[in-house]
Amino acid sequence: MRGSRVLALAAAGLLTVALVGFGAFATYAMVGHPGMWNMEEMHQRMMGGGADTSGAQLTQGATQQAVQIRDFTFTPGNLQVPVGATITWTNYDSAPHSATADDGTWGTSILNMDQQASITFNTPGEYSYYCTVHPSMKARIQVQ
Repeated sequence: MRGSRVLALAAAGLLTVALVGFGAFATYAMVGHPGMWNMEEMHQRMMGGGADTSGAQLTQGATQQAVQIRDFTFTPGNLQVPVGATITWTNYDSAPHSATADDGTWGTSILNMDQQASITFNTPGEYSYYCTVHPSMKARIQVQ
């Protein structure tokens, strides 16, 4: 009887050490240690966050241009393409995203991870767009 009581106490002690250790690890990860999860940032992004890259350095694009959706950001975010260019957005995030004109005149459907959609721009102009799922994700296209 005494031996099983000692075993039970030892098991309880090990469980306590494991739970405390896991709690310390989770706290360490959640405060944003480099290379670890930053739960506050992830929550903010999932609840509508994302980067506004419309004012980023202008990137000269081609007639067939790729835009990556990665880490809640459009890259490149400030793009110049020639008239007739086709832009293809590919979502590399696990969260769904879209690329939709601010004025609603064009847009992709909701893109899940590894999905893509293309739009051809035949009219010169400046087109600001955003993600309908994460409205603070913004970018800009200049068609010349």
